[in-house]
Amino acid sequence: MDNQHLVINNGNDGKQLYMSSELPQHVMPTPSEGDRDDEIDLKELFIVLRKRLWLIILVAFLVFAACFVFTLGIEPTYRASAKIQIESEDSGQVLSFDVALGESGNDEFYQTQYELLKSYTLASKVIDDLGLEEYFSSGLTSGGGLLDRVVKVSKATLYGEEKAAGFPLGEYPAEERFISGLTIAPVKKSQIVKVSYDSSDPELSKNIVNSISKHFIEMTLARRFDAAKDAQKFLDIKVTQAASDLELLEQTLIDYAKKESIVQIDGESSQSLSAQKTAELSAALTIAQGERIEAEARYRELSSSQGVVRALESPALQSLKQTVVELQGEYQKNLQKYKSGYPLMISMRKQIYQFQQQIETETAAIKRATRGSLQAVYLAAKEKEANLKSSLGQQKDLLLTERDKGIEYGSLLRQVSIKRKVYEGLLLRATEVSIAAGIGTNNISVVDSAILPYKAQSPNLKMNFALGGVLGLMLGVVIAFLLEFMSNGIKSSEELKKALGLPLLGIIPMVKGKAGSHFLATFDHPSSGSAEAFRAVRTNLLFSSADGVPEVIAVTSSIPSEGKSSSCMNIATAFAHAGSRVLLVDADMRKPVVHKQLKLDNSLGLSSFLSHQVEIEDVLQKTLVDGVFAITSGPIPPNPSELLSSKRLESIFDLAPDRFDIIIVDSPPVIGLADALVISNRAKATVLVSAFDAADKRAIQITLEKLKQARSNLLGVLFTKVKDGYGYSSYYGDVYQYEYGENNKKLAG
Repeated sequence: MDNQHLVINNGNDGKQLYMSSELPQHVMPTPSEGDRDDEIDLKELFIVLRKRLWLIILVAFLVFAACFVFTLGIEPTYRASAKIQIESEDSGQVLSFDVALGESGNDEFYQTQYELLKSYTLASKVIDDLGLEEYFSSGLTSGGGLLDRVVKVSKATLYGEEKAAGFPLGEYPAEERFISGLTIAPVKKSQIVKVSYDSSDPELSKNIVNSISKHFIEMTLARRFDAAKDAQKFLDIKVTQAASDLELLEQTLIDYAKKESIVQIDGESSQSLSAQKTAELSAALTIAQGERIEAEARYRELSSSQGVVRALESPALQSLKQTVVELQGEYQKNLQKYKSGYPLMISMRKQIYQFQQQIETETAAIKRATRGSLQAVYLAAKEKEANLKSSLGQQKDLLLTERDKGIEYGSLLRQVSIKRKVYEGLLLRATEVSIAAGIGTNNISVVDSAILPYKAQSPNLKMNFALGGVLGLMLGVVIAFLLEFMSNGIKSSEELKKALGLPLLGIIPMVKGKAGSHFLATFDHPSSGSAEAFRAVRTNLLFSSADGVPEVIAVTSSIPSEGKSSSCMNIATAFAHAGSRVLLVDADMRKPVVHKQLKLDNSLGLSSFLSHQVEIEDVLQKTLVDGVFAITSGPIPPNPSELLSSKRLESIFDLAPDRFDIIIVDSPPVIGLADALVISNRAKATVLVSAFDAADKRAIQITLEKLKQARSNLLGVLFTKVKDGYGYSSYYGDVYQYEYGENNKKLAG
């Protein structure tokens, strides 16, 4: 083996231990957070229910029994019911001045009727009618049920002699006790209301319901009659007041019209006539403005050069211009023949000049005549426009004055109209109310009167018992899951794989029988489920690495009593049955058990060899299983960790593969001791044994961290003590004690 070593501190006495620093062939996997999801597994839920079945049954039975006792303690009550019809009353609209109820109005109306049925007034009338004053005043509304008596005593304590801030309170109302048994249930989409009453006396229940129906009808009639009388008095006062107000307003309107000279001709007021005249003046002004604009445009056009040109385009003037052009052309033509001083040329120039003088004279005359005419038209149009503007302004001022007067007049006119409508409406309503008050009809009628109840309303035995059973089962299941999830131990193989992130080498069932019967289960009962499980573990170890089964396997656990020693012996037996030579080394020198279970001599053993007292051949022993040899722990030494860290331990491991095919080392638990870390560091591989519900998740995580620090090659985990194939085992506690030798020295785990 490699001579490199790791130095670690022994937690017990502070001494340093030396372990191999050779990296194992396989890096120990660490649990991944992604694998620890909280998915709900139906199989796990079923396992919890199966495990806690008797607890669930016990809780369900207790709840059912409590429900049974509670139900028997309730005094039977009987319900009598009657159906009454409540119609929306048209006369109610007259009396309350409603125009239309509408859907929301109907809801309010019917809700009001339901509250009237539960009113103290109606309750008092029924109590007086049936002579139940003493019955409800004393609170003895039911018989001698245990629960009812408890309720009565409680109410008497709460309400009978209670005081508030030093002042005595009133007595608990008899009407309130009466109403407590009353039920009002409207029938959907109808005008029918079901009135029911619960009492321990069936005859009393019937009489109360019928009395409620009778007095509710009488109370409704009385309320309608009183409301009609009050409304009639009120309307008479309002009609008189409205008539007086209308007369006063009409006189005010007449006086104002006289004062402001407001008249109406054929339905039109003076204001309307002024508005019409204003409109006419406005139209005339618009026309005058158009005429002025047109005259001004013509006048300004003549003033421009282009306008002058168009004005001078007369036939005579054009003829003169044409003559001048022709003479000038002829003059230029003759100029080629004659000199300018030639008499003919002089004569032609005089002639041209004379025609040009005529053109200028004609042009000036035309300009003067045209400008004078257009100017006269323009000035006339402008004057007309100014006159119309002045008239329109005066008319507008007059119209505004009349309009101010008309606003006040119109306001008075509207007030008169409104007051007249109010007066007419009140007069009509007063007549209707007077008629309605004398009719005496009712909108309440009894559809079905109450009859004597033929069965008890409560308690409902079937429902109560069924409810008690269901609630009991539900409570039992809840308690079972609470207890299960409050436990922090590993409860299933799936949970173990999620928590560790390691391969599961096998699941070993719990072996029933006397203590120690499971130690050689594979040898004593080769056809049992346990033997088959260990053979499966052997197969998994064969395929745990590319080179086959590791030559030296250390088997350890987090805490004691998880089944590592029995697992070591059964794994060794399984390999021996397959033809392998196996050496079982009991390296648990603090609390050894191998020699006891195999009935071997322990006077010499591993401690003797490691302390140089004997050689290997002196401590090798045959066991009752062919192919399995053992080295027991030997006498318990005072310093197991120092002995295990010596190089002589490696000489034992070197026996494989020459003399043994596989060496299985029974190591102490990891938590609290350094022994297992030393062994797992030097072994080729390590197997972690974990029992169901033995070590909690935190302890297992600590174990993994320590094995990782020790550079262990952790192959996987072996799940032991599976109960009845469901993945559960006995609970061994969170804290364990590990005895040291026969002196029972306890080491905290």
